[in-house]
Amino acid sequence: MDIREFFKDCLKDFDKPDNWEDVSYYNDVCPSFECNGYQIFVDHPDPKERELGEGSFRFGVMISFEYGVMGWNLATDDFNEVLREIEVPYMTRPLYYDREEYLKEEARRSA
Repeated sequence: MDIREFFKDCLKDFDKPDNWEDVSYYNDVCPSFECNGYQIFVDHPDPKERELGEGSFRFGVMISFEYGVMGWNLATDDFNEVLREIEVPYMTRPLYYDREEYLKEEARRSA
């Protein structure tokens, strides 16, 4: 299956909130969205179709600025948990980089 078709398949039963921006990158294993400084990955609804298999979770959440490093993250099958966690200001999470780096990134994005 083509990766773009797989991404569509991952989202076939998913109702994305309106304020989520699609930031999917086709070298990732599944589509992703950004909201409130978080990147939310949405894997396939069928656990057998997920990259990490049946024991993996449908949703993965990380701080957007930390893409590519292993900082704070959440893995869950509970979409309501995702919605609750992305309402927590990401700057209150354990941060991988110095706080000033996040502030610089926020300023760059809002410029």
